[in-house]
Amino acid sequence: MNFKATKFQQRSKRIAYIIIGWLLIVTFQVFYDFTVATSFTDDPMRFRLVPTLISSWVTIGIAGFFAGTFIIDKVEPWLRRLPFWKALIQLLLFYIVAGSIMLSVGAVFFQSLVFRSTPLDPVVQQEIIFFLTGLDFLKFFVSWGIIFIGTIILLMIYDKYGPGNFRNLLLGRYFHPREEERIFMFLDIRSSTEIAERLGDQKFFRFIHDFINDATEPILYTKGEIYQYIGDEIIVSWKMKNGIEDANCISCFFEVKNAMQRASKHYLKNYEQIPEFKAGLHYGSVISGEIGAVKKEIVFYGDVLNTASRIQSECNTHQLDLLLSDDLLGLLNLPMEYKAQSIGEIQLRGKSEGIGLSTVVQGRPA
Repeated sequence: MNFKATKFQQRSKRIAYIIIGWLLIVTFQVFYDFTVATSFTDDPMRFRLVPTLISSWVTIGIAGFFAGTFIIDKVEPWLRRLPFWKALIQLLLFYIVAGSIMLSVGAVFFQSLVFRSTPLDPVVQQEIIFFLTGLDFLKFFVSWGIIFIGTIILLMIYDKYGPGNFRNLLLGRYFHPREEERIFMFLDIRSSTEIAERLGDQKFFRFIHDFINDATEPILYTKGEIYQYIGDEIIVSWKMKNGIEDANCISCFFEVKNAMQRASKHYLKNYEQIPEFKAGLHYGSVISGEIGAVKKEIVFYGDVLNTASRIQSECNTHQLDLLLSDDLLGLLNLPMEYKAQSIGEIQLRGKSEGIGLSTVVQGRPA
C-alpha cells in the first residue's frame, strides 16, 4: 500500500469537501441577496447577478482551497496540541489577514467584470475603494468569519466522534442494533506501568496524549475508526472492506511505528524513550448500535473483541509486537513488503478451543 498516496488522496478529499461546502453557501448567499434586492426594484439587472456569481465562485473557490489546506495542515494539529483559546486567537489573526486579502481580490475581480476593464481603470478603483470602506465589506467579512469558524467547529465535532461514527450518528445508521462483521485491533503501549512510575502521573499523561495524537493520523489514513481509548490502549475498528483493502489493518500497525520514529526526537527529549507497543487483531460478527441518552456512542458487542484482546496479550508470551488470527490472515492479500510467519495453534485464556495465530514482519520474502 502506498501510504503517502492514500494520505494525499484523503487529505485532498477533505479539502474538496470544504471547497464544495463553501461554494454552496456562497451560491445560496448570492441568490438570497438577489431575491432581496430585486424585491425593491423593477430592474433585476441592477443586481448584476452573473458577475456576482462568477466573482463569488472564483474568490470562494480560491479561498476554500487555501483555507482548507490551512485547516487540514495547521489548524487540526493546533486543536490537538493547544488549548482551544490559544488556537482560536491564531485562527482569528489568520482570518483577519487572509479574509481581508480575499475580499479585496473578490472586489477587484467583480468590478473588473462589471465595467469590463482592468483594475487600473480609475472607475474600477473608485468602486473597489467604495466597497472596501463600506458596510458591504463589513457584512461579508463578518459572515464569512462566522462560516470559517463554523467550519472548524464542525471539524472538531467530526474529530470528537470520529470520521465513521460522526457520519453514522447523523444518518442514524445504528439507531437500531444491527449485526455486522468487523476487524478489531487492540493496540497497547508496552511496559506502561514502569514508564508511569518513572515519569510520574502528569508527565505520563502527556506521554500517552502524545502517543495517541501521533498514532491518530496513520489510523485514519488506513481507513480505521478509533472505537475507544482505554488507558494507554487504543481499540481500532475497520469495516471488513476497508480493513482488507491493501491489508489496511496490518499497514496501520507499521505506519504507527513509522510515526513514532518520525517523532523520536520529541519523545527522547521529553520522555527519554520512544513508545513501543504491541497489537492483536481478529475479525468476526458484532452487534452494533447507539447507546446513551446524553453522551451518545456507537458501541460493539461480540466475542471478537474479547478474542482480539486475548490475542494481544499473547504478544508478551511470544515476545512479538504483532499477532493476528489465521482466520483474518486468510482474508488478506499481503503486499510484498510484508511477510507472515505462523506461530501455531494457541489456547487463549478463557477459550475452550485453540486458535491459529501468526505474526507479520516487514521485509520482502526470500
